[in-house]
Amino acid sequence: MTRRMATSILFWLAPIVSGLLVTVSLPSFDLGFLAWLALSPLLFCLRQKGPFAALGLGFLFGLAFTGSCFYWLNAVPDVTPSRFLMLIAALSVYPVVFALLYNLTSAAIGSWVILAAPALWVALEYARVSLFFLAVPWNLIAHSQYRYLPLIQIADMTGVYGISFLIVTANQVVSEIPDVLASRRLRINWPTHLLALGLLLVGTLAYGWFRLAAPEGEGSLRVAVVQANVLARDRMSVQEQMQHLGAYARLTMEAAKHKPDLVIWPSSSLPAPYSFGHVRFYVGLLARQYGTPLVVGGSGGDKFPIPQDGLPPHANTEFLITPSGRLGGQYNKVHLTPFTEYLPLDGRIKWPPWITALPKSFVPGDSYTLFQVSHARFGTPICWESLFPDIFRRFVRDGAHFMVNVTNEGVFGVTSAPYQTLAMNAFRAVENRVTVVRAATTGISAFISSKGEILDRVKDANGRDLFVSGILVRDVPLSRTRTFYTVAGDVFAYTVIGVAALVLGASIVSRARVRVP
Repeated sequence: MTRRMATSILFWLAPIVSGLLVTVSLPSFDLGFLAWLALSPLLFCLRQKGPFAALGLGFLFGLAFTGSCFYWLNAVPDVTPSRFLMLIAALSVYPVVFALLYNLTSAAIGSWVILAAPALWVALEYARVSLFFLAVPWNLIAHSQYRYLPLIQIADMTGVYGISFLIVTANQVVSEIPDVLASRRLRINWPTHLLALGLLLVGTLAYGWFRLAAPEGEGSLRVAVVQANVLARDRMSVQEQMQHLGAYARLTMEAAKHKPDLVIWPSSSLPAPYSFGHVRFYVGLLARQYGTPLVVGGSGGDKFPIPQDGLPPHANTEFLITPSGRLGGQYNKVHLTPFTEYLPLDGRIKWPPWITALPKSFVPGDSYTLFQVSHARFGTPICWESLFPDIFRRFVRDGAHFMVNVTNEGVFGVTSAPYQTLAMNAFRAVENRVTVVRAATTGISAFISSKGEILDRVKDANGRDLFVSGILVRDVPLSRTRTFYTVAGDVFAYTVIGVAALVLGASIVSRARVRVP
């Protein structure tokens, strides 16, 4: 093999290595330190050749990254190989666009690439989180840092995107090291880049240590989480439904010994709609027996009129059952999951069965309902709603003192997916300075402090936290302050998107000047 051929092979392997390094920096591998250099091979190679090569490099990175960190999709029963490949290809579009734009700008703006790289990356991450029904908020590069508490405290101002910006800035600096070592003539000032990175890191960590020393809240509420490790399914007999409820009842009885102010069951914990008499009677009886409010979850046509076709529209719903056994409130999931809970562009597009077999959309909620127990208010975003920063913060902005994420992740099996969603909830806690109580059907149920620390999780005697049953009881601090992020939202992301637009504009002008004879 010639040296030229070996160099070419390494060149095209670099984006694959970058993609795999980003994956292992994320949960459940949790090698978060690798994120600080994972993108550097890709960035270095993107500066070596032209736009067409950049497209190929971006696509290889996209396939390696998305294919490895979203492998768990293959465990979901409804995800066929064709759907998996379609999703991986769609998610690879973002790295391809980044690679092309980075290639074009880095060649035109010299030292300003230190700003261009993180700005372009964050702009595309924001697009991936926010793009209508195509939004996929999983596995942003910042999520790799959820265990590094001093570093992530800045999220209460910048949101998760501030940490992504810092990580990509570091990768840009690392990617320039081979050029510096080779003493190549550069259009960049590497010492200035290194100084800028150092100042950003010092400022971020100083703020983080300051925030970690602050008190968590005023007053508390004792909350119990029940993880029964049973899954409801369609067409269960009444006997099976009662056995299902019995699993929750036994754990609720155990939790009641700790005298909680609130007991939380996960999403989909009801085996049939709450409006069914035996279900309503059973959960009401439990609440009365222990004198404790219950939060329970299920889907059904509750509180909705029956349409002309006679079939009740479904809503993914959380119910608050008062100590008297009555319905004290309900929250209907606002942000439904596309293709499994609703049909995007329903009536305009007839989706083929190989994409979705859903015959009819659920009914979305129309408000971010808060429940109140004693002196505390809380919201219950359902399943993936907690992964969207803007949705989560609306509950807190409207007055939530803590947050409860109820979820059903049994379909993921024993994969990285539950650990990834747990990490994302840690960022929601920091962004809004609220404790997050997480209740999952099969795991991972946990308490997350307002500083992002995972305080405790349901485990068995062997330390396993998936597909086990148990309870957690903890006094939850009540937050009455509102962070900059809670009030203002994604101002940092919007600013960075503006910077990315300016960078692109400057590179276009620079290229135009070069072409003028």
